[in-house]
Amino acid sequence: MIHPISHNPSATREFAFDLKPLIQPPVSLNRARQIAERLGCKPKGLQTYFLFWNPDFQDAESAEIQLYLPTRYLNFDKPEQHASFQYRTFPVLLEDEFALTVLNGVPSGDKESFGALYQVKVKFKSGREEIIRDPMAASLPYGVFAPAEVYDIDTMLKNRADSTYYEQLSDELSEENNHRIPNSVNLLELHVQTSTKPGTLYSLNDRFKQVARKLRSGNELTPDEKNLCGFDAVELMPLDPVVQHPDNHTFWDPIHQPNEDGEEVTVRLKRPGVLNWGYDISLFGSAAVNPSLLGTGRPSELLELIETLHTSPDPVKVVLDVVYGHADDIATQLLPSLYFTGPSTYGREIRIRHPMIRAVVLEMLRRKMAYGFDGIRVDASHDFKYYDEEKEKHLYDNDFLKEMSDITVRNCGTLYRPWMIFEDGRPWPRDDWQLAASYLEVNNQQEHAFQWAPTIFAYNTPYSYTYWVSKMWRLKEVMKYGERWISGYANHDTIRRGTQADPNSVTVNSHLGNSLKMVMNNAYNHPSTTLLMHGFLPGVPMDFLHALGHAPWSFIRDTDSNYALKVTAEEAYFLDWQVTGNEFRQSRFFKRLKGMGFHSLDELRSFTKALLSFVKCTDNDPEQILKLINVYCEETWTREMLDEFVDAWMQDLNCYCNVDNHAEYVSSKKAAFNLEIRKYRTKNPWLRYNFRDDDFLTYAEPVHGTVIYYGYRRDPESGKEIVFVANMEGQPRQIVPADLIPQVKNPNKWSVACSTPSITRKEISEPIRLSISQGLLFERS
Repeated sequence: MIHPISHNPSATREFAFDLKPLIQPPVSLNRARQIAERLGCKPKGLQTYFLFWNPDFQDAESAEIQLYLPTRYLNFDKPEQHASFQYRTFPVLLEDEFALTVLNGVPSGDKESFGALYQVKVKFKSGREEIIRDPMAASLPYGVFAPAEVYDIDTMLKNRADSTYYEQLSDELSEENNHRIPNSVNLLELHVQTSTKPGTLYSLNDRFKQVARKLRSGNELTPDEKNLCGFDAVELMPLDPVVQHPDNHTFWDPIHQPNEDGEEVTVRLKRPGVLNWGYDISLFGSAAVNPSLLGTGRPSELLELIETLHTSPDPVKVVLDVVYGHADDIATQLLPSLYFTGPSTYGREIRIRHPMIRAVVLEMLRRKMAYGFDGIRVDASHDFKYYDEEKEKHLYDNDFLKEMSDITVRNCGTLYRPWMIFEDGRPWPRDDWQLAASYLEVNNQQEHAFQWAPTIFAYNTPYSYTYWVSKMWRLKEVMKYGERWISGYANHDTIRRGTQADPNSVTVNSHLGNSLKMVMNNAYNHPSTTLLMHGFLPGVPMDFLHALGHAPWSFIRDTDSNYALKVTAEEAYFLDWQVTGNEFRQSRFFKRLKGMGFHSLDELRSFTKALLSFVKCTDNDPEQILKLINVYCEETWTREMLDEFVDAWMQDLNCYCNVDNHAEYVSSKKAAFNLEIRKYRTKNPWLRYNFRDDDFLTYAEPVHGTVIYYGYRRDPESGKEIVFVANMEGQPRQIVPADLIPQVKNPNKWSVACSTPSITRKEISEPIRLSISQGLLFERS
């Protein structure tokens, strides 16, 4: 029986008539934004509206929309299956650069079931035929190289379960604050794919639900559960569909191409399983959710996670990390060439000044925000640049950053704009950017905006000696400007950069541990630093879940061949920093590499370091690399073996870096302390603001082998005073805190507010011996 879907010619003509005034060239940005709101697939009652923009449509002779309707229930979680679809095809109206149609009776996807899958087939005047897919799709269950799904996002959002959260939020928002969601107090960054063993939004939601149940019932939390608590905001690393490996990531594979309307088609389906840290996007499909992060294939998983966090015993904001300043090279296979101005450091520069492209990107962001995100973190906002012909140089597109900030959404009747965070390192990529970057450019342009602080930017190395002495100049900036900075010291970039460093080229701080792994773990989960960031300095401190859990972290990407070879080689020192012989010997880790013959850690370390040198000396030429490997190795390697090694490396790293696989080793003392100091921050929101005249932070001089930080702050409203003392690095040293702080006039009125693990709490006037990573926070109310 043919599914009762029909083309609606009159509604299509009416749709085209309404669009006509908007699409008349030249299209202004204002009109482009109105068009962008209509792009994609929009179910409205019994009708479904389809609108596509692609400059190539101007050269088309005809076009049709192709639908694939599941004939039975699709089990998304099944690794591989053969599924039957009914194929339907209907005419599409071409209007200059646009294609549109209205259909009746198209089944929409929801939480329980899949809707129709769709794509457009175009026949050009030259006779060439091409499949064009929807870059504005709401759901891409089988990836960016498969048909999109008709999914009723609007109905899903109308029935959300966190309406009480928005009712309370509406009381905080007003015209005065421009309906801007206020900043959080502290922030947890996490990578969905390695935060739980299944690596899905569904399983992450279950984890947060489990924690919420324990908090409500008063049950004891495990150390790894404590690492999820005490935050009033969670930042999710990018959730957009990422690029796919051309050979390994075919998730939609029709057994044969259909020819007739109503024909039944068998499609080989695979559960999407792209491994990626999230930043390798194609831009295409950025309004949708990466299907590799879905357990059920339903976008509702993202909504349900946000609902859970919003309705936690202490409501938690949700921040989304977005990447729009560049796209991977593979994006050229998915989007018209007009989208790109040329190559960039990370792939392709986006032609963001084009009105339609600009409007499309902004609309993608608005649609993602509509899930209920409270904040947006913009990755590498310094990448939004354009070439000015008159000035003959590249300029930063500050107007676009403002346009991103001005996007509004309405949920449960509450209109709001997001808390905006920018990672902006301009004058990057200038050679001296690390010295020259002020991290204030966007702050100065947008009074509400936050930026990443210099303490949390990529190139920080707290695992090396003299770090805390040499970085005091940056900490002084945090004291002066930090109230609108994201502070902290561990994130997805800092740890990755750390594990890429050759340990023989840096002066490793051996006081942090008796192995490189201990040094790295303790450097990025360092109690005295956490005490400093959460208990003393201005800003919004951010923690990274992997650092809190002493779980390894690396650059995970199995999305191509050639570049992945370079990425793998550059992670060679990860094995020194993050893997011990005992861990390597565990049967659950490095299964694929062991299957290739790497039975010892030393053997694997030697090979990866040789590979790194080969990549460098050949400028990543695979054929030349292969020749050098075959000189280096006793056995003969082929290109297929090299590709297999790269794939095995990424698969094994993804498993090894999963937080759940290291939960049993989480330090209960550290987890308890970290939670305690986060709660202290929450109770003392005044700490976020810049230092006042009498506030200070410095270190004891002469250093003589020990960096003792000490400082004083006072809340001007309540009169509360605090004193911070900590050994940041070096030898143990005995100090008397009161002797360092002239503001301590009456020691008897001071008490310990918080102290790092394994330290006996002392009076402020008593001598105390501080070892590395130990510190205290004293308080006078």
